[in-house]
Amino acid sequence: MPANEITFGFPCEWEAFLSRHSRFAEKLQLLTQTFQRVFIRKVETSDPADRVVFYLGRLSVEDFMEILLLCGNGYGIGGMKLLRGLYEKAVTLGYIAKKPDKAQKFLEYHYVHLGKQFNHANLVFPMHEHLTALQIEEIQSRYKKAKDNYQEVVCEKCGTTRIRFSWSELDLLSMAREAGLHKLYLQCCYDPTLQAHATVCSLTARMKLRDNGQVTFDDGAQRQKADLALNSAHKIILHLLGVVNEYFKMGLENEIQERLADFMDIWEEGPNLQADCQEDKERS
Repeated sequence: MPANEITFGFPCEWEAFLSRHSRFAEKLQLLTQTFQRVFIRKVETSDPADRVVFYLGRLSVEDFMEILLLCGNGYGIGGMKLLRGLYEKAVTLGYIAKKPDKAQKFLEYHYVHLGKQFNHANLVFPMHEHLTALQIEEIQSRYKKAKDNYQEVVCEKCGTTRIRFSWSELDLLSMAREAGLHKLYLQCCYDPTLQAHATVCSLTARMKLRDNGQVTFDDGAQRQKADLALNSAHKIILHLLGVVNEYFKMGLENEIQERLADFMDIWEEGPNLQADCQEDKERS
């Protein structure tokens, strides 16, 4: 196929999506206008919490639009995978908005990530050939200093410790409770994580049983999962609009209430969960 004839996406799936969600298409411009006011603006501040809250919100808008792109093209499971990242950003943003003193802890864990990244890279490539001795010394020095602040006890009896897997001493669900997002944990975190990794769930989600008893790969669109992923992402982004508006005292409560009313109008009947469950049953 000539390069100028290549297209990306599936027009038939977009048509099907717009047929299912005509109200979403009508209200999308209003939603993006609210995004502009809340997230896509210039914020000048040196406060660590302000920066974390604002920029995690800005990243969340991109996650939402990426989920919309995939779900509009029938990639429901792809939308679920991105939903996991959006949820974690939303939980972290909401938690730090309530506890601004935790922002520095979040930021400094960056040096733990860089140290681990260097160690992993060094297992594959001789990093002294790619970085100067001064650069390597700086990475290792910052890593050594930072990791001491993120220790957790593995064995109470012998006092063995290790570096925490996260910047926070709380697990994601506990932070979600603090941020008011715990009720979305299963559908926005646990289930999408199973789809993102090599699991039996990720296999069975793409298999179907034919009438003759043969199990085959289902290469069709996952429309029900697309609707569920987009519905969940829409809930999260509206929650974040409220959090960021309140945190920065923007005074946009009425406009955000209008976007919440739009959500109720768009998803009046909700995503077709019954059809989604039937789809899973047929694949199992």
